Amino acid sequence: MTIRKLSLTLLAATGLSLAANAVTAAEFELTYSTTYSPTHPYGQADEEWIERIHAQTDGRVKITPFWGGALINSREGVDELAAGVADIAFIAPIYASSGYDLSRLTPQFFYGYDDALEVLDVYLGLWEDYPQFAEELEGVKVLAYNVGTPMHLMLRDGPFTQISDLQGLRIRSAVDYIGALAAHGAEGVTMPMTDTYPSLQRGVLDGVIAPYEALRSLSFAEVISYYSELPHSRGAYPSRAINANVWDSLPEDIQQVFDDNIEWWTRATFDYAQESEDAGRRYGEEQGVIFNEVDPVVIAEYSEAFVPAARATAEQLDSIGLPGTEILARIRSAIED
Repeated sequence: MTIRKLSLTLLAATGLSLAANAVTAAEFELTYSTTYSPTHPYGQADEEWIERIHAQTDGRVKITPFWGGALINSREGVDELAAGVADIAFIAPIYASSGYDLSRLTPQFFYGYDDALEVLDVYLGLWEDYPQFAEELEGVKVLAYNVGTPMHLMLRDGPFTQISDLQGLRIRSAVDYIGALAAHGAEGVTMPMTDTYPSLQRGVLDGVIAPYEALRSLSFAEVISYYSELPHSRGAYPSRAINANVWDSLPEDIQQVFDDNIEWWTRATFDYAQESEDAGRRYGEEQGVIFNEVDPVVIAEYSEAFVPAARATAEQLDSIGLPGTEILARIRSAIED
């Protein structure tokens, strides 16, 4: 190759490189942190959202994800995000040890709800009408919400059909459900989900309150025989947010793209999670798990045991200047309508 041809080749290669950079260069490069992996249902929704934002801003926004809690811990996510550890993050104020009182405490008011999308609809209505929800997340702007699909009662030795079936059972449970179990003669036990399988296998536990997907993801279908659809709502909560200073630095047209995708990201997260739930139920059926619906009258009787704790929590919120009793009444009236 002659010097001239070599020069032309190098020039052409340089031009292609510059053109490629021009195509991929972004005006705003942001980071996204989550405790989940890209294969988790939440991570799948995140990846699709990142692509949507890039496309809908004509490539002006590039978001680089950091998976598996590489930047931010979920329990302290709001504080770390507000401090600028990441630009955007998965947050879970519902699981914080303190603070974020409305986000953390009001989910327990949804006892008896068996439709996650109804929970979400009521919760988003609360966000519209009570600015205190957003105010307690100072330093961040919410970009999406999560709603947990209901958990139910998995049992080793027999189905749940009436309240007396709970008498004497030891059931792995989240803290919020222990009082209701105790009121009906069962012992609620808190332990890591990773310890639950062997405890069910050995008969140390009689059952566990968990969602359909745990039949497959935690292999519970191997150690339980009955899945009784006694709903335990997990409520809803803000789940993705952007640092407030970063938000303020974005032009209005870019902000509008983010705002326009709040509903999409929220629903995509639910849809991916529901796919996992459906797969878990199918796996349970393949393993011979017996599923049974619970009479609505029995569900209502069971749910009454949540009333005292909910009222106490509402009064606790009232005492610190938050509309706890009003919000409780709003949530209960919605399920009764």
